[in-house]
Amino acid sequence: MKYNGRIAAIGIVGLFNLLRYFYYHQYLELPFKANFFILTTIFLAIAWWCGKQFDNVKYYSEKDPLTDTYNRRKVEQSFQKIAQMYRRENHKLGVIMMDLNKFKEINDTYGHHKGDELLINLAAILKNYVKKNDIVARWGGDEFLILVPNCKSDFELGYIQGLQQALANEKFDELPSVEASVGFAIFPDDGQDFQELIKIADAAMYRDKE
Repeated sequence: MKYNGRIAAIGIVGLFNLLRYFYYHQYLELPFKANFFILTTIFLAIAWWCGKQFDNVKYYSEKDPLTDTYNRRKVEQSFQKIAQMYRRENHKLGVIMMDLNKFKEINDTYGHHKGDELLINLAAILKNYVKKNDIVARWGGDEFLILVPNCKSDFELGYIQGLQQALANEKFDELPSVEASVGFAIFPDDGQDFQELIKIADAAMYRDKE
């Protein structure tokens, strides 16, 4: 969770108190009293609390609380923003769909808490693998979606196979080897609409699973 709200609130209140000091004690030349610091401390504490509430709301509006990846709403907003820019610049955007094979069996055999741990670990692997500007989101259940801006011609052989290899190399305590099915689509080659690209990537993912 970022601290943008708290930093902004503290900055505004700090500036307010600085102006208050110069107005009352420099401009009006009123005698300085110790309660100035008491009031300033109270104002800063309130500002910190309000800023924290803003940060909490922003975090949960964008992130999946279990895996700390982005949620559907945020990834769709990101796609629209990137796609609008790429239509002008003639760049390509990769859309990857991925889900775990036999995830239901893992939940049934080892318990849902182990399933949750697996999803958390998987999200960490994805975030470690992707590049700086890539966007990882939990699409639902055990499905994840990755947006890959400015993907290259070797996208399938390089990026996709590298991702599958990174997952295959990972070892999970108490669990058998974990495999994932992956499918992808490329904007604008495979379509212009986000939902259309999702359907194409999802169909490719299920073909990979079969």
